[in-house]
Amino acid sequence: MHDAAVYFCSGMLPEDEYFHYGLAVPMYTHFTSPIRRYPDLLVHRLLAASVGQDKTYTELLDRNIVHEWCENMNYRHHQAQLVQRASIALHTQLYFKDKCLDETRTFFSYEETLSSYLSEGTD
Repeated sequence: MHDAAVYFCSGMLPEDEYFHYGLAVPMYTHFTSPIRRYPDLLVHRLLAASVGQDKTYTELLDRNIVHEWCENMNYRHHQAQLVQRASIALHTQLYFKDKCLDETRTFFSYEETLSSYLSEGTD
């Protein structure tokens, strides 16, 4: 199993850490329409600033700022994953609330399951 993909500023990591697991390529940048996701918007802005087409976001040329923003986006992405898992657990519990899975009429505990998802992000 490999680490999850992360956003990073290329000037802040050694080149041997620039790769894409699925494509098996040494360097990779992907971005889509900037209306879809904030990271894509930043890539568009960074590209425009890098080639001198937009002077609005010159702070994007500072790799320390880009590094901080990448760390924030990675953190928020991870938190969103935890919330998604907790939401699935909650709605699964609500669905099965009045149902049973075996003759002992037991089902996993809502409180234990939800708290395990919520505690993941507190480390």
